[in-house]
Amino acid sequence: MAVDRDGAAVSVRSDDGQHLTAAAVVVATGLNGLAYIPGELRALVPEGPRPAGLVSHTGQHTDLSPYAGRRVAVIGGGQSALESAALLHEAGAEAQVFVRERQVLWGMRPDLARPWTRRLAKPASPLGTGWILAAACKTPGGVKRLPASARLMLFRRALGPSGGWWLRDRAEGVVAVRTSCRVTGATADADTVRLELAGPTGGPETVVVDHVLAATGYRLDLDAVPFLTSTLRTGVACVPGSKAPDLTGAFESSVPGLYFAGSLAAPMFGPMMRFVAGTRYAATRIARRVTTTS
Repeated sequence: MAVDRDGAAVSVRSDDGQHLTAAAVVVATGLNGLAYIPGELRALVPEGPRPAGLVSHTGQHTDLSPYAGRRVAVIGGGQSALESAALLHEAGAEAQVFVRERQVLWGMRPDLARPWTRRLAKPASPLGTGWILAAACKTPGGVKRLPASARLMLFRRALGPSGGWWLRDRAEGVVAVRTSCRVTGATADADTVRLELAGPTGGPETVVVDHVLAATGYRLDLDAVPFLTSTLRTGVACVPGSKAPDLTGAFESSVPGLYFAGSLAAPMFGPMMRFVAGTRYAATRIARRVTTTS
């Protein structure tokens, strides 16, 4: 599929050759194509005759049972890392989790009967408790009015890596977790991977596994959205300091008729756009804009 400009309209060409033009096209494809593999692991990406399948991203998997009986290193300390490690263990794999932070953080079980003093100190929101999250979720339009640097800081820091409270019993004390541990390099050796690690003392260490599962997040980058033509992408203004689209209050980009919802809108409207909780806000404003201009 390809999305391009067609005069004053936006055109969509499907893989089977169908072509249509529209007054509005909404890009709401989630995180497809935006998976991030850090440089320390990119040497494992197959080139030529080298072994394939030595590294993958958690976003590529819906079933981890094929790794049963294999040694898998999970890199990361957030929900995707911890949940993937639990699923690997339950599927019969030997999973190890390597976390840069000094400890693994876990979310708190929701308490709908919290006393008012605690609700005042840490108000609830769809993304957790605390004034920052509550304000960002309550007023995405207010987030948009912040300077770009403040919005990017909120986007990057408002939600740090942590595991869901409901997952804790399936992972903590069940799956091997190494904290204060950083991957410094990786090499392919036959059908295995040699991971070079730096621990809390800074000393080098080598771990040999059969597969590396990168739970290393996503990078918002318009250039990684494959169906947007290069001509179209050059017309989309980006948020200063990022490769995410700069949007109006109706989620419209600088290309008239081209809208972005979901994670690509988070640097403009706050972290709630990364989740289903932000769908109503985005959909309402996009629909209002499209119906008033069509």
